[in-house]
Amino acid sequence: MLMEEQTIEKDEEVKNDVPEWIRQDREAIRTVDALAKHVRLTPEESRRVAKACERFQMKIPPYYLSLMDPENPSCPIRKQAIPDVRELRILPSELDDPIGDANKDLNNQPLAAMTHRYPDRVLIYPTPLCGNYCRHCFRRRLAGRREYAPTDKQMEAVLKYVAAHPEVHEVILSGGDPLMLSDSRLTDLLARIKSIPHIRTLRIHSRMPVVNPFRITEELADALRRFQPLWVVTHFNHPVEVTETAKKHLGHLVDRGIPVLNQGVLLKGINDNPETLRELGWKLIEARVKPYYLHHLDRAQGLSHLRVGVRKGLKILRELRGTMPGYAIPSYILDIPEGYGKVPLQYHYLSTDDRQQLYVETPDGEYVPYADLSDEKVQPPDAAPEIEPLKIYPQDTELREKLGKMVSDND
Repeated sequence: MLMEEQTIEKDEEVKNDVPEWIRQDREAIRTVDALAKHVRLTPEESRRVAKACERFQMKIPPYYLSLMDPENPSCPIRKQAIPDVRELRILPSELDDPIGDANKDLNNQPLAAMTHRYPDRVLIYPTPLCGNYCRHCFRRRLAGRREYAPTDKQMEAVLKYVAAHPEVHEVILSGGDPLMLSDSRLTDLLARIKSIPHIRTLRIHSRMPVVNPFRITEELADALRRFQPLWVVTHFNHPVEVTETAKKHLGHLVDRGIPVLNQGVLLKGINDNPETLRELGWKLIEARVKPYYLHHLDRAQGLSHLRVGVRKGLKILRELRGTMPGYAIPSYILDIPEGYGKVPLQYHYLSTDDRQQLYVETPDGEYVPYADLSDEKVQPPDAAPEIEPLKIYPQDTELREKLGKMVSDND
């Protein structure tokens, strides 16, 4: 069941002075009729959007709507914000819980409202609410749904769990979007977590700097500064989203020593080309935001029309190398389906010939011989060498053993 609207806490209101971020939330577009007042839709498009909304809800704040080209169906903001009837097409390989937040076989979710996948860090979900419902969301099963709103009792159990596990050094607030909490609720939760002796860092994952940047008030930034070291991780996917307004409000965090990282997603027809990602990288570092991850799209249900192949993704990242600063290029990341963790997807620059001579591919696509060891000398080949990618993976026998185990586990 979808959560009722007007769920932002009343303690954010001062008499009749409603903060701009709350006004944005309350005036967000949630219906096809409201959308049609701002975006040109044919009767067929309206019907298709309404059909998609029956399963996956829509919410677009006025600010984010203002970035949209109302006449262009290919607008990257439109594709990220307006429901598409193709979301109702569920492929057999797509999953309700694509990254295994609640995988019982791996015991990733020992308690409700949290995930403990890696030994040293936990995710906490303090709210299922979001400032905008992204069409590519990997947690669309829970976004905005009342049954996933944690109770006070559940949150107490989560905090006790964290306190009882000294191997946990970082707590990440995710969701939903934790910046949908009021300042008081957010800071109360952070204070509880920070008081646990073995917690070394905190992280907040939020798309509010993208879709409703007014949420990053100077008052909020002042409050968050008390909990350093604290990192904010946001989610810009296209250079159109990095506006002067967004940069101003991100500055409230950076000016107070709170580092901001960006985790984007590779999306078909939105940013799946080197030109768009190059401009996004430049705009982010101009805004003092570090491009951190570029996620390969998770196998969430109804997202096949937005999915880019791994091979194309690697090619795009390869084309960025050497054309912009290295710190502006994110790591290309695959979250292995069903909760087995994240791995970097990397282009392989090293090759070798039959003499085990190493060759390095340059950013321009040339091949240069390389002396690996201090006593090794580069021996120019007598003829064009036959090279193959350097084998850095497990030995054949070890690999066969692991693959054989995978087959036997499925018997």
